[in-house]
Amino acid sequence: MHIVNTVVLDKTGTITEGKPRVTDIITKMEEKEFLKIAGSLEKNSEHPLAEAILEKVKEEKIELKEIEEFNSISGRGVKGKIKGEYYFGGNLALMKENNIYTESINAEDMLNMGKTVLYFADQNSIIGIIAVEDTIKETSYQGIKELKKKNIDIVMITGDNKVVAEKIARRIGIEKVISEVLPQDKEKEVTKLQSQNKKVAFVGDGINDSPALVKADVGIRYRLRNRYSNRISRHSINEKQPTRCGKSDRFKQSCN
Repeated sequence: MHIVNTVVLDKTGTITEGKPRVTDIITKMEEKEFLKIAGSLEKNSEHPLAEAILEKVKEEKIELKEIEEFNSISGRGVKGKIKGEYYFGGNLALMKENNIYTESINAEDMLNMGKTVLYFADQNSIIGIIAVEDTIKETSYQGIKELKKKNIDIVMITGDNKVVAEKIARRIGIEKVISEVLPQDKEKEVTKLQSQNKKVAFVGDGINDSPALVKADVGIRYRLRNRYSNRISRHSINEKQPTRCGKSDRFKQSCN
């Protein structure tokens, strides 16, 4: 019978509320026009960060533009055409892959505060950035303390950049962080841990977590809105009770 000795926690929606909000906007253009472009790009995205931007757009009562050739790029962001011109929105990696110069706008202070920064650009250069911040769940602090008492290794995994990830991890007392992970690579990180003779429980909430949930010795999901994840993960815990262990006997060996 397996005994779990390592718990991997996905950050967004598991450690945090998964409901980020816009905190900062820096742009060279008129702010509402910038938000119109950013919101238009993000309106077809299902990512929680997109929802934060769209909520800001709604607050400002901004009418969005039509998007052509929309493309969501896993682990990077989105791109699409507005009135014949391509625009990009996402992380720094997306900007670099499209040879977009970003040094003209300094995001270092926001990153050092643990905020996630989204970059927006046209085909030639950066047009602005939006910083968003997610709230750490109060129950996350207690849950992590309980796992530490039982000598269980805790790992936080996230697509966020290293600076942001480590800031959040330090706030809640997690020493081990795997950052800048593409959604499709979470399963590989679980496999690496298992190759070190770790018995791994993976805790996540979305479709991007599903392969990792299945690969782990115990997969635990929060009951959120994703039908695909609901179908293939093996154990679940209620979102209002994140400090509880899963129902599997294998996990009870470590948690009770």
